[in-house]
Amino acid sequence: MKKIEILKTIGLIISITIIFCLIVYIFILKMFLKIDSDYRMLGLKIEDYDIEYCLIYDQDIFSQYKVYKIKNYSSKSMDEFRIQLENSNLWSREKFFEYIMIRFYDKEEGKSERKQIARDDLYYYHQNGVYAILDLKNAKLYYFENGLFNYHQNYSEILGIKTKDYLDREIYSVRGGPQNDGTDYYVYKFTDKKGEDIQDRVDKSLLWSKEKLNEDIIDCFEYNKEVSDIQNGYYHYKKVCRTSDEYKKYHFTDEEATGYEVGIYDTDKNILYYYWTSY
Repeated sequence: MKKIEILKTIGLIISITIIFCLIVYIFILKMFLKIDSDYRMLGLKIEDYDIEYCLIYDQDIFSQYKVYKIKNYSSKSMDEFRIQLENSNLWSREKFFEYIMIRFYDKEEGKSERKQIARDDLYYYHQNGVYAILDLKNAKLYYFENGLFNYHQNYSEILGIKTKDYLDREIYSVRGGPQNDGTDYYVYKFTDKKGEDIQDRVDKSLLWSKEKLNEDIIDCFEYNKEVSDIQNGYYHYKKVCRTSDEYKKYHFTDEEATGYEVGIYDTDKNILYYYWTSY
């Protein structure tokens, strides 16, 4: 009787192992089969014969990044794609925020260093976790997909400044992950009228001061070196403690701090620079 039970157990284990291996095999097979066909899902009439080559720079279970070179025998062939792009509801001329743009890169043959992609004549696609850029000038299609990608927050207020009615916004970094750590790096541009309201608000706020911050602090704005040249502005700096303890969030020692927060408001240009980081 014991032998039969042992055989049944062994048979069950073998069956489960085979099923698991089949699932893994099917998943891997699907991944490889779609390597050169992702461009078919972007709402454009791109065929196999339109692709000169495909470079896969990054691919795992959670993400993939690849670059397709489109055959470009004449300007007319790219004009046909332009017509498709202009008539598509899936593609736009509106640039991705910078924290997304830095995910797209090129590499020179034989070199490992990344270089920024050309930014002339680009069209942008974003659907269901897939980001794509079509560069008509250089006949390249950039494809980025990541199921764990962190998205930006649409702040309604930052340091007492209502940010919904901005004129322009750039985002260089977003925090994320299970602990909500990382970096938020936002820049908002406002109208002159809105700027007057903001200046009045920050002038009365205890969060802000006209005393300029040290260069080693404002160096955090690596993409906006112009902050060092601000003539008329308001400044904010404080250390932060990322914790689920609501009391400790506002009552902690310097040693317990996990990061810091920086705000700069340029009253001449009506621009808010905001940086929050925790590690």
